[in-house]
Amino acid sequence: MYSFTHLQTQRIHKQLAQVKNDLLASCKRDEIGVYWQSPFYETAEKFSFQTTVDIFNGNSGIALFYIGLFELSGDREDLKMAADIVNKVLQEEAVLKPRSFGFYTGITGVIYVCIKLYEHNKEEQYLRHASQLLSDNQENIVNNTVKADLLSGYSGSLLVITLLYHHLQTKNLLTIIHQLVDRIIKEARISEFGLKWDYNQSKSSFDSLAGFSHGASGIACVLMQVGNYFKNDGLIYLAEQALAYEMQYFDSGSGNWLDLRLGKFRLSLPDAHRWDLDVFIPEMNKVNSWAHGAGGIGLARLFAYELTGKEIYLEQCELVMKKCSKDLEKMHRTDFTLCSGYTGLLPFLSRFADLQQKNYAGLILSVVDQAGVQYARKRSYNTYISANQFDYGLLSGKSGVGYILLQLLNKDMESVIYPVLPLNDKGHPVIAGSDKSAIRQRIFSTYYVKTISLLDQLEPDFMLKLQAEDFNELEARLDQKISRLPDLEEYGIAEVFDFEQKMAARWKLHKGYLCYKKKKEFILDQAKQLSVATTEELCGLSFVLNDHVSFYPLNKKLKRTMGLLQSYQAALFMSEESGVSTVYIGQLSMLILNYLYQQAMTGQELISLILADFLPNAQQLLETTVLRERILLQMRSLIISGMIGLNENV
Repeated sequence: MYSFTHLQTQRIHKQLAQVKNDLLASCKRDEIGVYWQSPFYETAEKFSFQTTVDIFNGNSGIALFYIGLFELSGDREDLKMAADIVNKVLQEEAVLKPRSFGFYTGITGVIYVCIKLYEHNKEEQYLRHASQLLSDNQENIVNNTVKADLLSGYSGSLLVITLLYHHLQTKNLLTIIHQLVDRIIKEARISEFGLKWDYNQSKSSFDSLAGFSHGASGIACVLMQVGNYFKNDGLIYLAEQALAYEMQYFDSGSGNWLDLRLGKFRLSLPDAHRWDLDVFIPEMNKVNSWAHGAGGIGLARLFAYELTGKEIYLEQCELVMKKCSKDLEKMHRTDFTLCSGYTGLLPFLSRFADLQQKNYAGLILSVVDQAGVQYARKRSYNTYISANQFDYGLLSGKSGVGYILLQLLNKDMESVIYPVLPLNDKGHPVIAGSDKSAIRQRIFSTYYVKTISLLDQLEPDFMLKLQAEDFNELEARLDQKISRLPDLEEYGIAEVFDFEQKMAARWKLHKGYLCYKKKKEFILDQAKQLSVATTEELCGLSFVLNDHVSFYPLNKKLKRTMGLLQSYQAALFMSEESGVSTVYIGQLSMLILNYLYQQAMTGQELISLILADFLPNAQQLLETTVLRERILLQMRSLIISGMIGLNENV
C-alpha cells in the first residue's frame, strides 16, 4: 500500500505533464498518422534518426503511453492519439516486411498494441490487424525466433497470442499456442537445480540468463500467466523450475541476482576459458533494474507467490525489497529510464507495498523527484547515453518514465511492464501433452532412455507411475527402485543407470554455447602450439583430461546390455556448444585418458605407465620403441581433438 498526499500527487502530475508536452512538441504528423523518430547509433558516438515501430524504443511503446493516459484521464483525445500512432505504425516497412518478431522488440509487440487499442476503443479493425499480422508472420514467430525470453523471444509471443486467443477463441490460435508450448517443453534443459532455456548461441552469457527481460524470470512469468489462464499445472510447474534454476545465481553478498551477460572485455580476460564464475563476477552483482537484477526478478516472484501461496516466493520478494531499498537510498547512477534505470524498480515497489500493506510513498517519490531534477538539468533521463534527450521510447526514454508516473497515479492501469492475462471466463481447453505429469515424463526420460526402457520391460508403464517433483528427485527414485530389484545382476539395469547418470551429470554442468565456443578457441590455439612440439618437449610437459570431458570405463555387461561393440573400452561424455555428445574409444586411448582422468602427469610418466601395462616384462627394444611411438602419436591425436591439454596448475 502506498498513499500520496495532495502535494505529492501534484508533483507527479507536474512531471507527467512535462513528459506529455515534450512528446507533443517532438512528434511528426502526416496524412497517415503520428510518429516519432528514435536515435539510432551508427557508432558509439555517432547516431542518426529512424522511425521504429517496436515497443522498446519505437512508436508502439509511445502508443501504450497514450493508452495509459486515456485510462487515467478518460480523455478521448488521448485514445485518438494512440490510434493515430498505431495507424502510422501499421503502414511502416518494418511492419509490412518485418525482420524482428519478439514482444518488446518486434512484430509481436505491434500485435499486442493492436489488441490493447481494441480493448479500449472496441474497433474490430484492430483485432483484424492483430490476427492478420500473426497469420503473415506465424512461421517466424513460432519456429524461427531463436530466443525463448520475454523481451524478444518466443515465450513473450506465447503471452501475446494467448491474449489474442482470449478475444477471438479460434482453433488456429489454439494450435499456435500448442506449438509454442511444445517448443518450450522440447527446449527445456536440466541444470544442477531446475530447468533452463536459451543455452544456445543466441545469448552471450556465462549461462542461461537470470532476469526479467532476457532470462528465467521473464520466461517463468509467461508460463505462470498462460498456465493460470488455461488452468494448466504443467506450465506452472515449468515456471517454478525456471525460478529454481535462477536461484543458483542469487548472490547473497550483494543481495542481488547476477547479470550473467558477457561482453568483449570479460571474454578477453586471460582465464576466461576456465569459465569460472569468480573470474567474471566482480561486475555481475551490481545491475539492478527492470531488465536485469532484483527489480524485475521480484515481479516474477510476486506473481509466483500470488498464484501458489508458497512462502519461499514471499521470502524472495523480501530479498528484492531489501536490495531495491538499499539502491534507492543512494541513487548514485544517472539512469532513470524504465528498462535499465531506477523508475524500472517502481512497479515492484508499488505492488509489494500493496501486498505488505506498507506505505513506501516516500521511497517512491524520492525516485520521481530525483528523475525530475536530473531532467530539468540535462533534458535526459539517462546521461550515460548521449542521445537520450532525443529518445521518446517506452523502455529506453521519456515515455517510459511517463508510463511509470501513470502507474503510480492509477493502480488499476494495465501494464506492459508487468503483462497480466485476463481471467478466462470462456472455458479451459486442454493443451495436449502439457499437464504436469506428461511434461515431467517427457523432459526427464530424455536423459534416461535406456534405463526407463529396461524398467518398463520389468514393470509396464513404470515411468507413468513414478512421481518425482524434479530431476534430482527422479534420479534418487530411480536409484532406490533399481537397488531393490530382485536378480539385479541378471538385467544390467544398474550399470545402464550409472552410465546415463554420469551423462546427465555432464548435462547439469553444461553452461551453454558460449562457454564451449570459448573453450574450443583456447584448446585449438593450444593444440596448434603443441603441434610443433618435439617428442622430448611432449615428454616433459604435464597433461590433464580437459574439463569439458568426462571419462567412463565400459564393462562387458554394460556393453552387452546397451548393444555396444566389445572393442569399445570406454566412453567419453563431451560438452560441446550444442550439448553433450558421447564418444566411444579403444584400448590405447582408454589407457591414456584413464590415467589422466585420475591425475595430471607428464608425457614421460604417462608413456612409462602404459609401457608397463603392455610390456610388463621389458620385452625387446624394438617392441618398446614401436609402442612408444604409437603412444606419442595417440597423444598428439587426443591433443588435436581437444580431449587432453596442458596442466595449467603447473
